[in-house]
Amino acid sequence: MRPPSVARSPDAQPVWPALALLLAMVFVVSLGYGAGLPLSQLYLARYLGDATRQTLAWHVGMLGGVYTLALFVFAPWWGRQSDRRGRVVVLTAGFGIYLIGTVMAALTPSLPGVYAGRIIAGAGAAAIVPGVQAYIADISSAEERSRRFVLVGSAMFVGFLAGPAFGSWLAGPVMGMLVGQMTSMVNWPALAVAVIGLPLLLAAARLLGTPKPAGADSGALRMGRQRKRFVAASMLLALLASFAAGTFEVGFSLFGGQTLRLPSSTMAVMFVTCSLAMLGAQGLLLVPAVRRRIDQSWVAGAFVASAAALGFSGLVPDAAALGLLIGVVATGVGMIGPVLSYELLEHDRNSAGSLLARQAAAGNLGQALGSVGAGVLFGWNPLAPFWVAAAVLLLGGAAALGWWGAARQAERRPEEQRDLRPGTSEQVREGQGS
Repeated sequence: MRPPSVARSPDAQPVWPALALLLAMVFVVSLGYGAGLPLSQLYLARYLGDATRQTLAWHVGMLGGVYTLALFVFAPWWGRQSDRRGRVVVLTAGFGIYLIGTVMAALTPSLPGVYAGRIIAGAGAAAIVPGVQAYIADISSAEERSRRFVLVGSAMFVGFLAGPAFGSWLAGPVMGMLVGQMTSMVNWPALAVAVIGLPLLLAAARLLGTPKPAGADSGALRMGRQRKRFVAASMLLALLASFAAGTFEVGFSLFGGQTLRLPSSTMAVMFVTCSLAMLGAQGLLLVPAVRRRIDQSWVAGAFVASAAALGFSGLVPDAAALGLLIGVVATGVGMIGPVLSYELLEHDRNSAGSLLARQAAAGNLGQALGSVGAGVLFGWNPLAPFWVAAAVLLLGGAAALGWWGAARQAERRPEEQRDLRPGTSEQVREGQGS
């Protein structure tokens, strides 16, 4: 099915106020994820007392793991509800649940309550990014959708980038003391995120219009063989790219801290570099000349270039070289996600919510597996996470060039043949021009 060339807005609402709200919701969810990172061990010490550093580190990893697992489990369910009940219902419900879980994790008196709050927050957050993308697909033309998907990715990365700085700033200079002395106020960043998010939740119904079913998209997924093949290939690429991203993020953290013995402040700069590189890479997709040239060879090249950069991990001598390496890898990996989301709906917007949620779930699963795998592999060999990430990226390059590329071409072929049949609008225009 060819997508309409004119933007559709089921509620006839102004577009940009709604887009600003959607981007703000994505930003808040990403901000909440990163705001507690500088304070996580101090926060958990309130519940664990005199626990060892290893125990604290294990719980830090587990809190991130249960959050990511909730994203993976609940994203497909939210996607189906988005197609059946409408985008606004899912976005407001998911965002509200996220805020409730965030407050619960900040105020609960027990460690099991902290885990429950993180699971609830993750379950709600799972609705946001795919729900926002589906809403944008409903109100945008093809060219607008490409630019707006990039803006969604940019809002997410800006939130990740601002989160740790926001948490440290709120717990430190605002209260006039060092972060390590904030034993009674380490939950303030999470509460601040909830306070920031509450006005957005209240404004959602007004700015996004009246909730309504998604029309033709509300039915079950019914796809032909070629469509199924392309969707499966897109999900595989999302999983491989996110697996590699999770692996090299954790691997670089361990490598910089334990192998190069870089201070935590320097490692924070490394992750800022990573986020800025991904943000810049996605910004390139806003350039029409760049967007028109994207095909399977381009996606494969992004995979392979990142893999080649990881091949130099063993030669990294200092912080500057590590930062450059992180920037190169992040630039390649950061461009893949928005391209996959855009291409998924390029020629068929039916069941957009379900499809985008499935792709998001595949990415969440890949990132969780990559993060866990990097911790295990690093204990065996400090360079092993980078070797595995490079191998996975090379596999992604081959899959993009072969399976994903072939499926992409096959999905376009029926429409190309239809446009060439006698009497079609393309042939009529050519005849009139002659």
